[in-house]
Amino acid sequence: MNFWFTLKEGLKGFSRARLATTITITSVAFALLLIGLFMIFSLNMKHWIGGIRSKIELEVFLKPYLDNNEGLNIKQKIKLLEGVGSINYISKDKAAERFQKEFGKSVYDVLDSNPLPPSCTVRIKKGFQTSTIIKKISASIGKIKGVDEVVYKKELLSVIDRYIKFIYLIAGGAGLILVIIAIILLYNTIRLTIFARRDIIEIMKLVGATESFIRRPFLVEGFMQGFFGALLADGMLFLTINIVRKLIYPYLACKIEIYAAIVLFGLIIGLVSSSLSVSKYLQRI
Repeated sequence: MNFWFTLKEGLKGFSRARLATTITITSVAFALLLIGLFMIFSLNMKHWIGGIRSKIELEVFLKPYLDNNEGLNIKQKIKLLEGVGSINYISKDKAAERFQKEFGKSVYDVLDSNPLPPSCTVRIKKGFQTSTIIKKISASIGKIKGVDEVVYKKELLSVIDRYIKFIYLIAGGAGLILVIIAIILLYNTIRLTIFARRDIIEIMKLVGATESFIRRPFLVEGFMQGFFGALLADGMLFLTINIVRKLIYPYLACKIEIYAAIVLFGLIIGLVSSSLSVSKYLQRI
């Protein structure tokens, strides 16, 4: 019986303050929508940065006097290093072919011999593509006998590592502010509802009702407001993503987990705000 009474009283809160409830659900929905947009921004930023990292290669130039067998031996040594993914060996002859394709002339038209060194193009495994780890891998490759020079885009990696944390910190801070705003909105709505029903609450306390019994209907009300606000936010987010994909950026990534996270945030916000509001009022009477 307590369950059905709690549910019935919680749902009654919607009809008692329809305007306030509608405003709160809409406000919470917009706050959750912004949180969802921040989550999508972070997801796409991660994909974008990951794509840039995956394309970064280490150009390992070997000593010009090495023959193919020595070059292939160095290739195997590089392959054994932790974090090294694919590796492509370019012999002196292949280097000469690349030179001719790029410049339209054979190296032998200019010189009597082929001065181009053999080299290796090294791709780094996912999870090892930070500037610090790549620097260590580069140093390890440089210590292998027969390696002349290791070249890669150090500055680009440093810029990515320096600013990506800053971007995530700002996004996280903004998301936290939005969650707090949503909690305050629901808190104030529930508080107004409690104030409108203060006489009933006082009577319930006088006849011996426990605080948990009085609190439960308001928790249900906050739970429902958070839930419906989250559903509305998910709908707006879905619409926004489709518009962006059609008109601006067709490769915008989104995961079903983001929609689920918004619903979870909505439920938590509803429960927390209503619990705080009821507890504060019950302390006064």
